[in-house]
Amino acid sequence: MRSIWVTCALATISAVVLEAQFGGVLDKARRRVEEAKRKAKPVTDRAEKAAATYAAWSPEQEQQIGEATAAKMIAMFGLANSPALAKYVNLVGASVARNASRELPYRFGVLETDIVGAYSLPGGFIFITRSAVEGMENEAQLAGVLAHEIVHAAERHLETEVRGKKTSVWAIEEAKQQVNTNETPEFLRKRAEALVQDLFNTKLSREKEDGADERGVQLAAQAGYHPAGLLEFLKTMEEIQSKPEGQRATNQLLSTHPPFAERVERLRPIVAQAGNQGQTNAPRFLAALK
Repeated sequence: MRSIWVTCALATISAVVLEAQFGGVLDKARRRVEEAKRKAKPVTDRAEKAAATYAAWSPEQEQQIGEATAAKMIAMFGLANSPALAKYVNLVGASVARNASRELPYRFGVLETDIVGAYSLPGGFIFITRSAVEGMENEAQLAGVLAHEIVHAAERHLETEVRGKKTSVWAIEEAKQQVNTNETPEFLRKRAEALVQDLFNTKLSREKEDGADERGVQLAAQAGYHPAGLLEFLKTMEEIQSKPEGQRATNQLLSTHPPFAERVERLRPIVAQAGNQGQTNAPRFLAALK
């Protein structure tokens, strides 16, 4: 199996976690705001604004939107203060993303929260919570979950979902101002907040979620991991959710995803077809959690 490791640069202690997980996304977002201050101008053509609301995002817009929204997520939850874990998650994620259907600068971060979840933002920004990682048993499970989110990012699932719904928080904010590079700092902030709200409240179509599960299994297997990783993690989540003390941690994930049991049953034949080969790397995973 070809090597699944890539290099990941780390900076000084207070900036180490941010740099390892997102390469200074907060600094980039701040620079965007400063640039917007210099370029801001009044926009009066409301018809043009409304038309732009439902136009596909350009690659530049996708990255800008992803950076601003990632910065908002980091401000809300904070990143896990573990440079070693951040580096490890980035290495696993990068190895899986090498086979993604669309090339993006994929970046991975670990959120410090009791919520069990993983999130995909525009532009290849992928978050997973520390609680989700701690609920896993091996590297194949981590790879499977990250692969699911990579598919969402590569296929622009969140973007197409919120752009297609005029009632989404994002669409309402977008209708207030034309999408271009001359956005005001206040609008940048509102846009990030709107997309985060949609992220936590929008249930993607069953077709998108099933597709992300299926192609996520295949993506992880292509990277050399055992294809049952995602399936095993979903089974663990099903067990946790069945207990009263575990419902709070899993409720948010279930509010936007199909039931765990249904996903498990649908994945069984897909995993069986993928075969019984691939690495789980359990010792390396457990060492990274220490």
